[in-house]
Amino acid sequence: MTPNLVVLTDFSLAAERARAYAAVLAAPLKAEVHLVHIYFLLPIATEYGLVVPMHDDRYVPETQRHLKQVADTMPVPATAEVLEADWPGAIEEALDKYRPVLVVAGLTAISGWLSEWLGNRAQPLAHQTGYPLLLVPEHLPDSALHLPQRLALAVQDWPFRLMPQARAVAPLLDALALDVVTVTVLTPEESTGGWEGLRAAQACGLAAVMPQCGLYKVVSERPATGVLHAVDELEADLLALLDQDHGVMHKLFDGSVIDHVLRHTHVPVLLLAAHLTAPSPVLLEG
Repeated sequence: MTPNLVVLTDFSLAAERARAYAAVLAAPLKAEVHLVHIYFLLPIATEYGLVVPMHDDRYVPETQRHLKQVADTMPVPATAEVLEADWPGAIEEALDKYRPVLVVAGLTAISGWLSEWLGNRAQPLAHQTGYPLLLVPEHLPDSALHLPQRLALAVQDWPFRLMPQARAVAPLLDALALDVVTVTVLTPEESTGGWEGLRAAQACGLAAVMPQCGLYKVVSERPATGVLHAVDELEADLLALLDQDHGVMHKLFDGSVIDHVLRHTHVPVLLLAAHLTAPSPVLLEG
């Protein structure tokens, strides 16, 4: 069966970077890229209340035609599809149809919660769907449109397990033959730790090389800053973050760290749905 990559596109600069990067990734896996555009008329707030814009009968066929022309110019097998549905329904339809090894979307550099929500609506999809989500910065330079060589996997010093759908990206990472380094950010008081997170990373099944991956520690009070520092120090050209469930640890660590990293990253970021698990029992010497 041919592996699939789904690229969510809205024809923005960020979406175009995502499409170009997806084509690079698809080549070694001989995967097919599916360009998906979601069309749904959102109500507009006016002084008279919410108003639904008038439907344009020409939009879908014209957009489908344009998207197919884009797909036909790609250097890898590609299809084009316009889905007329609300965002959750369209995402579910695309995932059910293609069962992708990876979902790819652009990462728009914008400020303000409303514009960020509208411009980066794909960001929550990893923990909402379980599928691995790759966010490609809109200002990723042409010189970075090449196969990544080193992946920095940022983890807390805590056991975790990846969701089954997140491990779907393993064949792609294996085909890329990446060097994977586990990164953890520790406070000065925790600086001798990091091993629980490393053991979990080595056993997570993300790629065949995971059991041999090493640990890179950053001592910092600021996890997000430490992660970005590690990416620079390791010269990693791909960063993976665990997008965990909505428990207390997610709100205290993942929510703020992921948001900060995504606002400042200069490399594509892979979000992986994961659950924290209980720590391993400590073996006491008798």
